[in-house]
Amino acid sequence: MMRPYAPLLGIVFYLTMVKTWERQNKKWAATATQEQRKAAGAGPGLKRLVIVHNLVLAVYSLWTFVDFFPAVVQNVSEHGLKGGFCDSQWTLWNRKLLAHGFLFYLSKYYEFIDTAIILAKGRPAGRLQTFHHSGAVFIMWFGNYVQSPYLSFFVFENSIIHSLMYTYYTLTALGFKPPGKQILTSLQISQFYIALSAGLVYGLLPGCQDKPQTVFTYVFIAYIIELIRLFTQFARKTYGPKPAADVAGKKQQ
Repeated sequence: MMRPYAPLLGIVFYLTMVKTWERQNKKWAATATQEQRKAAGAGPGLKRLVIVHNLVLAVYSLWTFVDFFPAVVQNVSEHGLKGGFCDSQWTLWNRKLLAHGFLFYLSKYYEFIDTAIILAKGRPAGRLQTFHHSGAVFIMWFGNYVQSPYLSFFVFENSIIHSLMYTYYTLTALGFKPPGKQILTSLQISQFYIALSAGLVYGLLPGCQDKPQTVFTYVFIAYIIELIRLFTQFARKTYGPKPAADVAGKKQQ
């Protein structure tokens, strides 16, 4: 799984699946009745899959954060701020990051199911979904391949956000209506800004990384910048003020 062709094949498979499934959904929607379109993705089998899938990721993400973050704190307390975050003695990598980084990389393939669930409900995946998931596979592979200390930010930040996010999705799949969806989106965007700031520090701090690790850092920064743009665009569209025409149309209905 750490050979360069592994993420390439995974991403090609993922994007091919998305395009093929979306094409089939369009053909189906053209002939399906309104009742059939409303019932799409509402079967008990898919509902059980959604519940189990989200619960697995919520538990895994929480375990990752609880097991990994204390090691980050310990590394900083033992080696100081620069030595701890740069992992100059390789203690964090050998203690926790080697194992958690690789598991987190594998989990990004498993998260392709997120997109499959959307497609199974008859909805298009969208650029945010496809860029996020395909990019995460490559970024996690690249970070593990060059053994970057910057990878630790993605692991502990993403794990705590995902534990909250997939818990929320599990509850909604079970029929509950928990508040806080907009807050979750804000937290997702906030984690990107924090990781972006950390990336700039890693990239500019002398002697913190070798050349391949530095290349990874700037590739990661580019990925984060695009995620910020896409998530901000999604937040404005979802939670921002609606156009006057849409509001008038809803009142007439």
